[in-house]
Amino acid sequence: MLRIFTIIIVVLAAIVAVTALAIVAVRVHRHVRRRKQAALAAGPRQALLAFVADNGEEGSHGLVAIPEDAWKAAEPGALGLLGKLRGEAHQALVSVFLRRGTARRALYDLRSRSRVRRARAAQVLGDLELRQAVPELCRLLTDRRAEVRVVAVRALGRIGDPAAAWRLIASLDQSDPVPSLLATHTLVQLGPEAEVTLSAALDHPEARVRAVCLEALGLLGATGALDRVARVLREDAVLDVSVAAATNLGRLGTRGAVEPLTQALTSARPAALRAAAARALGDLGAPSAVGALVALLDDEQYRVAHEAAHALRRVGPRGRQALQDVLDADRADRGGRGAHAQPSSAAAHAREALAMAAVTLDVPEPVPV
Repeated sequence: MLRIFTIIIVVLAAIVAVTALAIVAVRVHRHVRRRKQAALAAGPRQALLAFVADNGEEGSHGLVAIPEDAWKAAEPGALGLLGKLRGEAHQALVSVFLRRGTARRALYDLRSRSRVRRARAAQVLGDLELRQAVPELCRLLTDRRAEVRVVAVRALGRIGDPAAAWRLIASLDQSDPVPSLLATHTLVQLGPEAEVTLSAALDHPEARVRAVCLEALGLLGATGALDRVARVLREDAVLDVSVAAATNLGRLGTRGAVEPLTQALTSARPAALRAAAARALGDLGAPSAVGALVALLDDEQYRVAHEAAHALRRVGPRGRQALQDVLDADRADRGGRGAHAQPSSAAAHAREALAMAAVTLDVPEPVPV
């Protein structure tokens, strides 16, 4: 029994020793490899930095002529640099990558079985801003891996080709879509040329799609879509979509948005929508909406009255004067009801908004009540 135990101990010790040697060997190999890669990349890195510092005017032929092993060692750093550049320097470095076949390899890797390679290739093509890659990147919007889809969406935003708008919008209507905020940001990056597509998508049956398109239109300042957005505000049965329509009408900054937003203040509409419409009118700074906003100051829904008061504050002098008039009227009314009469809800909201105005705009404090 003792002999068997001794043999087991020896075998275990040998396993531990071999494992330790293997770990040391792997670490030494990695260290040597890193040093070798760093040495190979040193020359190309200096050439890249000089090329960028010169705004890409000279040195492109030298970068193309760098041996493949040295370029391979320097390529990760060069790609990181590419993502940070703009203008002529970016275009010059892109031309170097194209001449070295980076785009061709990345396009091939988009169909790799490895999700890491697919995602990395999508990022490279986005940094290259290669419009020829848009169809293949759009195909990745239905990739089985969520991380690949996210990188593809970001790449399409970086490229900024409005032809990708429909595919991006369609990708929102799937079981595991990309985050709404990311999709909105990417659609905005496609620019004003995507406005027609975004407007048409406001008829999409999926509420999430309509809400994202409304956000994108608002951020783009798509005044040409005013009537379509106003129709969504009037007719859409989904509250979140109607709220998004009201919010983004405020972002459009046009007088034509005042009427549909004022109509949304009626008591028949949900409180969340009325609050959003009041806030949007404040964003517009519309003096013509002062009367409708004053009427909301005593609304039984706190959020609606709060947003109306602060919308009046943002409207400008006319709105702030209306708030002061509410305070004055309340003070006169309480004067006839005795010393212990409490301010009305409308007066409390008006006082709060005027106090905020005094802080942010350096206007006189409201009269004490």
